[in-house]
Amino acid sequence: MNITKESEEMPNNPIRLSNRYGDVFAFTKQEDGNVLWEGNFEFHRYGWPNNPDGTTNHDIIDVVDPSGGPYIKAGQMLSHIVYGDDFNIIVESFERVDTGYLIKCKEHEYDPNDMSHLADTKIIGGIINTSYDE
Repeated sequence: MNITKESEEMPNNPIRLSNRYGDVFAFTKQEDGNVLWEGNFEFHRYGWPNNPDGTTNHDIIDVVDPSGGPYIKAGQMLSHIVYGDDFNIIVESFERVDTGYLIKCKEHEYDPNDMSHLADTKIIGGIINTSYDE
C-alpha cells in the first residue's frame, strides 16, 4: 500500500478500509473538503460521464472501481462506503494523483428538522398517498 507520509500527518486521521482481497485503502479528509483516497490501484477501472450528445466526456472521471472494491461513483454519499461523521459528503468527481485519487466532494445539504419522510401514509390500490385528508 502506498499511503503517503503527508496523509498520515493530516489533522484528520485516515480511515482505513479493507476490500474483499485484503487490499487496504486510506481515506483522508483534506482541509478543502475533498478526500484523498490512497491504496493499491494496480488493477482498477474508471469511467467517464456522457455529454448530452452521447459522446464521452474524458475531462471528468465519475466512477472508480478497484479490483475487490470499493466501487465509488459521482452522486454517492461517501459515508455509505467510508463510515465516519467527516464523510457525510457527496462525491462529485475524481482526480488521479500519484498515490490514488483525490475525490472531489460537496457538502450534503439537508434540513435536520425535515421529517416529511415520516408523514402518515395511506395505501390506495397499491399507490402510496401522503397528502390525504381524513
